[in-house]
Amino acid sequence: MLEGVPIVSIKVIPTGATSVSSYIARIVAILEDKGYKPIVTPDTTVISVRDLAEIGSLLKIIHDELYAMGINRIISILMIDDRRDIPERKPEDLVKSVKAKIEEEKSKLKRRATHSII
Repeated sequence: MLEGVPIVSIKVIPTGATSVSSYIARIVAILEDKGYKPIVTPDTTVISVRDLAEIGSLLKIIHDELYAMGINRIISILMIDDRRDIPERKPEDLVKSVKAKIEEEKSKLKRRATHSII
């Protein structure tokens, strides 16, 4: 069996803060310092990990840092895409695939709309 690269979406919610951008910026800086290449989305940060075992210690580092910044409560939500039937895949590859399929669907809809005009 091939060994894939799990893709992890991390949503960290520091409660009690009206703006979380400075906390997210710190998390991203930590991830980059650890050698990850985070992709920031409007509500999660996405990374690839070499092994699922990394996630627990990484989350602890993130939580400890946020507590050190004065946050009293943190809610974290993880989504893990662990596919092992193909080698190395990156989050960017998944986005490219979806975008290509969107273009295909748009073409299908255009053709369908063209054929339905009398």
